[in-house]
Amino acid sequence: MMKKAIFFDLDGTLWDALEGITFAWNEAMIKNNKPYRFTKEITISYMGLTPEETAPLAFPNDNFEEGMKLFFLCFDEEIKYLSKNPGKLYENEEKVLQNLYKKYDLYIVSNSFKGYIDNYINGYDFKKYFKGTLCAGDTGLDKAENIRYLMEKEGIEDVIYVGDTFKDYLQAKKAGVKFIHASYGFGKIKNKVVSIKSFLELEDALNKLSFKKPRRLLK
Repeated sequence: MMKKAIFFDLDGTLWDALEGITFAWNEAMIKNNKPYRFTKEITISYMGLTPEETAPLAFPNDNFEEGMKLFFLCFDEEIKYLSKNPGKLYENEEKVLQNLYKKYDLYIVSNSFKGYIDNYINGYDFKKYFKGTLCAGDTGLDKAENIRYLMEKEGIEDVIYVGDTFKDYLQAKKAGVKFIHASYGFGKIKNKVVSIKSFLELEDALNKLSFKKPRRLLK
């Protein structure tokens, strides 16, 4: 029997930490006497991006090296804040996870940096539901490569990826795995895909998608 798994994106898929992230980033800028300020509308545009993609957008008046330094000031403040003030779960999320982990191996694959996924796992004591996690900060790879890396590492042959952004869709496609769009999250997708409007709809959506051995990673 093929080993089947569900890989989840984090932001906009498993939790909404937008308010806390925005607060923490502004705190970092204030504490370090930097001129940048952020709103939730600005912060949401960074969701799903790697640190290297985020820094030039968030700190356009600084060079890349300085932008990365500012990013990590913000990230450190973000990690501290979210460790005490976790993001918001989606309605019925734990109920669904309780059902899913009995049938599938569950993993989180995110474009975040090291430590961010831990705030979700530890904040809600969810380690029991997930077999493992992987982020861009762990490997330096993009999401598609991390999907394939984790599949090979764990001996997983069949994967469905659940994410909320168009980039998630493209990365799942690049990795050759099936995709479910969490349309309740931060992104919109015009392509025809299986879509869910709430976390509670996930089980039905999974039943509609047959697991199939993925293609090779596209170049």
